[in-house]
Amino acid sequence: IPFAVGLVGRDGRDLPLRLTGEAPTSDTTRVLELTSARHRFLFADIETIPVPSLLRGFSAPVSVEFDYDDASLALLASHDSDAVNRWDAAQRLFVNAILRVAESHRRGLALELPPPLPQIVARLLADDDSDAALRALALKLPDAAYVASLEAVTEPHGIAAAFAYVERALAGVLRREFEATHARTRATAPYSRDAGHGGRRSLNNRCLRYLGALDDAAAQSLAVAHYDAADNMTDAIGALSALRDSSSAAHDALFARFETRWRDEPLALDKWFEMRAQSTRADTLPVVQALIRHPRFNAHNPNRVRSLVGAYALRNFARFHGDDGAGYAFVADQAAALDAINPQLAAALACAFNPWTRYAEPYRARMMAQLERLAARGTLSPDLGEIVGRALDCAVDRVPPTSRSPA
Repeated sequence: IPFAVGLVGRDGRDLPLRLTGEAPTSDTTRVLELTSARHRFLFADIETIPVPSLLRGFSAPVSVEFDYDDASLALLASHDSDAVNRWDAAQRLFVNAILRVAESHRRGLALELPPPLPQIVARLLADDDSDAALRALALKLPDAAYVASLEAVTEPHGIAAAFAYVERALAGVLRREFEATHARTRATAPYSRDAGHGGRRSLNNRCLRYLGALDDAAAQSLAVAHYDAADNMTDAIGALSALRDSSSAAHDALFARFETRWRDEPLALDKWFEMRAQSTRADTLPVVQALIRHPRFNAHNPNRVRSLVGAYALRNFARFHGDDGAGYAFVADQAAALDAINPQLAAALACAFNPWTRYAEPYRARMMAQLERLAARGTLSPDLGEIVGRALDCAVDRVPPTSRSPA
């Protein structure tokens, strides 16, 4: 395995790398050949304990496990010269913070942000010398389902609460920084597909999304102004994303304006359906159920189904795993109804239940009940039948989880 590494000093600079016995070099990335199960590499002239930057340039298609502490991740997220590793370090900080907040929420403890997280977010916002697209990706919250999968036993309510808290708390603590970066990256020229322009748009919309989490009058006005000034779909969708979870009149008005303007443009309207389905508002499921009767919704259009039902089932972790189990029943009903129209799409929806054995009760039992309900129909297509059958087979010889490992 070609394994590219770097060593980052405590001052944030890459250290020159030479193995013991080699001539001095200025190279700061070294590709090590891994040819057996265990290796030991000894670098010379390393005077302080560095932080390793591993698998630089994605030098091999492998997954790396390394027990970084938050201080080391903060250093890499701030200074690593490898863009992917810098992004990965920031994402690991987010994951660690979300898991800790989730556990505090379950125990009824006061919620607070781990100190390194707002510090790193502030540095990313201020680092105008780095690529804006990279910073936008580093600032994006990780996928909720992925974070949940890192727990030995998944309890979704705590994860969902942690995501909402972390996003809103960061926006509150760093409001001035988000507002300043949003203003600094605002477009001053007509839309361009240039990569630099695209990166600034991404960062600009990421800042707006954080500010929208505050859901106060100033944030709502900023989102509406952002929409009014948009000369491209990216910025228009960015404004909707900022107010996606809001219960305000501004949310209702903005989504209505977009639907009126773009109802005859299929790809744009797909984004509108998707935003409605991904909202964490308490009324999201009734809204999605109502939108199935929308004049522009067509169950025979796979893209439209994916943008509404698929987005709810596979990309709305908080609401799909709602406390009453209604989300599970809705998705199972939709999979059954679609099976006669598009078996492949029905099977894709049923994949939302695949990890059911890893969930705590009562979520586990509720998902299993929906899988059994689908199986009992007896007339499933081979596509849907395979997904349902394999999911239920996972229950054989499995002991229901009763506890969680510490975050």
